[in-house]
Amino acid sequence: MSSSTSETPVITPHQTMRGHTHWVTDVVHLPGGRHIMTCSLDGSLRLWDLERGAQIGDDWRDGYHDDGVWSMALSPNGKTVASGSGSMNGTVRLWNVKKRKVIARCTGHTDVVYALCWNGYGDRVASISWDGTARVHLTHQNLQRVETKTAL
Repeated sequence: MSSSTSETPVITPHQTMRGHTHWVTDVVHLPGGRHIMTCSLDGSLRLWDLERGAQIGDDWRDGYHDDGVWSMALSPNGKTVASGSGSMNGTVRLWNVKKRKVIARCTGHTDVVYALCWNGYGDRVASISWDGTARVHLTHQNLQRVETKTAL
C-alpha cells in the first residue's frame, strides 16, 4: 500500500450568515443555487442570499416552534419545506416556500423530530423522533389532507 505525502485541501467559507439567536440545526439549498434556508433552536426558519450573505425578509415563524426547529427538508420540486419541532409536541410543519406560510401540520410524534426526508415524488415526508418512532406523512392532494402512517 502506498501512502501519499500530499495534504488534503482546506476550503474556507465563502459566506458566513449571522442572525439566528440560538444553535443553527439544519440547512437546505433551494433550487437555482442562489439561496439557502436554515432553521434554529431560536424557533425560526430563515432564507439567505448566497451572493450577498444576507437574510432575505423576516424570520419565518408560526408560533408553534417556540421550543425551536430541529430539522428540515426541501421537497423535490422546491416548493415546500418540512420543519421538525424541537419540542415534545413532535409536530412537523409543511411550509409553502413562496408564500412563507405553514400550509399543513403533521402530528403523531411525542418528542423532538430530529430528521426529515421527502420521497422522490414529493407526496410523502418521513420523520424520525426521539420518541423512538419513524412516521410517513402522506402529503398528496395538494397538501389539503395529511395522513400519517406509523412504523417501529
